[in-house]
Amino acid sequence: MDSRSINLRGFAGSAGKNIMQGIGGFVFGNEASESKEDSYVERFLDRISNGTMPDDRRSAMTELQSLVAESRSAQMSFGAMGFPVLLNVLKEDREDVELVRGALETLVSALTPIETSQGLKTEVQPASMNSDLLSRETDNISLLLSLLTEEDFYVRYYTIQLLTALLTNSLKRLQEAILLIPRGITVLMDMLMDREVIRNEALLLLTYLTRDAEEIQKIVVFEGAFEKLFSIIGEEGFSDGGVVVQDCLELLNNLIRNNASNQMLLKETMGFDPLISILKIRRGSAFNFTQQKTVNLLGALHTVELLLMGGPPGETGKDTSKITNQTALAQRNILDHLLLLGVESQWAPVALRCTALRCIGSLVLRNPQNLDSLASKQVGEEPHVQPALNAILAIILRTSVAQEFVAADYVFKCFCETNPNGQALLASTIAPHPSQGTATHGASSDMPFGSALLQALVSSDVNGDMEACCRASSVLTHIIKDNLQCKDRVCSLATFHCLNFTCTK
Repeated sequence: MDSRSINLRGFAGSAGKNIMQGIGGFVFGNEASESKEDSYVERFLDRISNGTMPDDRRSAMTELQSLVAESRSAQMSFGAMGFPVLLNVLKEDREDVELVRGALETLVSALTPIETSQGLKTEVQPASMNSDLLSRETDNISLLLSLLTEEDFYVRYYTIQLLTALLTNSLKRLQEAILLIPRGITVLMDMLMDREVIRNEALLLLTYLTRDAEEIQKIVVFEGAFEKLFSIIGEEGFSDGGVVVQDCLELLNNLIRNNASNQMLLKETMGFDPLISILKIRRGSAFNFTQQKTVNLLGALHTVELLLMGGPPGETGKDTSKITNQTALAQRNILDHLLLLGVESQWAPVALRCTALRCIGSLVLRNPQNLDSLASKQVGEEPHVQPALNAILAIILRTSVAQEFVAADYVFKCFCETNPNGQALLASTIAPHPSQGTATHGASSDMPFGSALLQALVSSDVNGDMEACCRASSVLTHIIKDNLQCKDRVCSLATFHCLNFTCTK
């Protein structure tokens, strides 16, 4: 029997109509209006299902889509009786591209919430109920995925919009269904190579699907996600690109978060050069930090943070993964880019500077080679060049932003942790500077690290800044922690300073 001969009136007149009227009347409280729109929806569905004239069926589909897009009660009516009809169109009428487009657009409208100024926020949302109905059957999801292989652009576009709409209310169910469908994820990954509009929708869809879904993450990576994502990022202009770069980085971060195996695959397949390319900025680009560029750079820095965290807490091999990533990133000279963003670019947004500083700390933590590299780094341009640690100390002493102090202090915490040689190096410079009596508080570019620290430590309300003294004390705590040699030096210096102060009095 031809599928179009389904007697819709019989379906709607019994269970479907009763469900609609019962739920719809309870939710919206206007049965007369409900009944009227129910009648319209039923009439359009009857023409679509039983009509013999193609033009009339298409016209009915257009009218149905318009009604469902504008009326919540029509959405409710459609959910009670419309899915079997429109899903049947998607199965049996593939040759009628215009009708299939209309069916998909109508389904998207049925799953899209309609905002109203009236009604309680606790009301049942028809769009949510319709999402639940459509996602209950794995066969429905399989049918939609099959439409992504159709040649028509709009069929693919509306299909991916429909899948994205399903995610809003049925994420777990959709994740489970796609895992059960052969080549389901493969089809979605192919959309990343489609036309720009569809590619962008696919990015959002995959970003939702990969959240807290390790199995899906593995398959997405196996299907070449890293290569495709960095290819798109490069085409869009790296950090200078638009929101598409942001979406790519969000998906990338989903794939490597607490996932040591995916991090290893990224390192072995693509390497970290593409990531470094996103972090590159021109020195002195004071007016180049647009809002979108800042968001893109923050996304890339978050990728670095995830790599420096390694695998999930407590997992065997977490530290190995972290150390491997530290070494690989350092070999690509990431420290230079982090210092430029976090230390030298004081015109950059605060969030960007703070995140870059945290990355510097995590990069050197318990890594002897990276610690030595930071200790020897110089920042700035001739003739205003100074050691990187001096510049970070200057940020600690001078910044008016609390979170920037915390981020810069974290660098010294990481530098000094299990690093007695580094602690000794910093402690060895603690001595009065010839210009200390006339210099203002804080670190100057020509003053040794320890002298700048000491100047802040001995400041008073008269000739200094008590807040700078407290911040310097925090740095000193890191230098002497679990290091008897450094403690002795500081104690000796403190005794000398007190005696000298008494004599001058």
